[in-house]
Amino acid sequence: MNMKILIKKATIVNYDKISEADILISGDKIVKISKNIKEKVDREINAAGKHVLPGFIDMHVHLRTPGREDEEDFLSGSLAAAKGGFTTVFCMPNTSPCIDNEGLANWVREEAQRIGLVDIWPIGAITKNREGRELTEFGAFKKVGCMALSDDGNSVEDSFLFRCALEYAKMFDLLTISHCEDKNLSRQGSMRESFISSKYGIGSIPDISETVRLYRDIEIARYVDARLHLAHVSCAKSVEVIADKKEHFPGLSCETAPHYFILTVDDVEKSAFNANFKVNPPLGKKEDVEAVRSALKKGIIDCIATDHAPHSAAEKELPFEDAPFGFIGLELCFALVYTYLVTKDILDIKGLVEKLSYNPARILRLGNKGKIQEGLLADLVITDLRKEWEVKKDSLVSKSKNTPFLDSTLKGTVNYTIHRGKVVYESTGL
Repeated sequence: MNMKILIKKATIVNYDKISEADILISGDKIVKISKNIKEKVDREINAAGKHVLPGFIDMHVHLRTPGREDEEDFLSGSLAAAKGGFTTVFCMPNTSPCIDNEGLANWVREEAQRIGLVDIWPIGAITKNREGRELTEFGAFKKVGCMALSDDGNSVEDSFLFRCALEYAKMFDLLTISHCEDKNLSRQGSMRESFISSKYGIGSIPDISETVRLYRDIEIARYVDARLHLAHVSCAKSVEVIADKKEHFPGLSCETAPHYFILTVDDVEKSAFNANFKVNPPLGKKEDVEAVRSALKKGIIDCIATDHAPHSAAEKELPFEDAPFGFIGLELCFALVYTYLVTKDILDIKGLVEKLSYNPARILRLGNKGKIQEGLLADLVITDLRKEWEVKKDSLVSKSKNTPFLDSTLKGTVNYTIHRGKVVYESTGL
């Protein structure tokens, strides 16, 4: 028997429209959107004064399973996603062992479905063990439901092999997600090349490490006419290239992450080189932040992903140069986007939905997600845009607490997350 939920007096936000109506859910689908719905239901939620958005879709997370379940696992990652309003996440293959074969990809899907809080989809590795030497079996990945491939953390250095990968992915209609980094330029650096890196003698990564590889990947993808998605765009030079190429290459899409439109290399120095500010690509300069914000506003950057990267406290307590890259983001992303983009008139609330829900669904061809519409899956987030909250370690449900936004005050809370017609998160502070 299908459970029925009625959301009353909702302000419904889609990427192209805001409307006032009730939403009736039966089973896993939205069956009716109308004013003053009268229906006997199992649960009624009063959404007066709240905004109801399509469930968020994160194209770029690291859930550390298999291999580092001490940092995150599918259950803790699902809880963090649900708390942050994400109903669908795509996990990168840089696990131990690497998700570079059909059996492991299928296991990820089965484990995620067993937990059932959110949809977790594996991204298969482009090359075996992400070593850039031999392609994986793309057709086998497709068979078990993979929609995208990436060697995230590594770029495919061999240009001919990358061309072959794009052609192979095109055969199976798989999206290639590119980590753009020329490691001959980044040379195991720890932060963005700048006056600050020189001042303290810290090994650095120039912005051209990203841009040079990004340019190469775009040109190869254009040549073979294959879909290409660029991960974690971080700098002004890359934005300039993407803006120029996108006009002539409809198969090109890209994402950024909240830290690239909020933080700069100056924040690394102000933090006294707290390793929670260490990320790859590294935090850039003020002009990079401004370029990323402008690109989001103009639609040059399509999506906002978290690049959720849990690490243990012990690892992040290492000296800055020895600590691993990355920090968590699933629980913070919505509030960061709302606080730093919507309240500052860089995006409106429809633009937030476009970057977090509609465009990821479009790029990944998830036709039953990304919109609030009759007949589509009931993946919904009920939010309070007026409420402020403070980021505290003890309130984070991710196993890892590594974030540069600890003790920040943010605006915008998730009150309910509904995944496939089931309430999977409900705030206790309503």
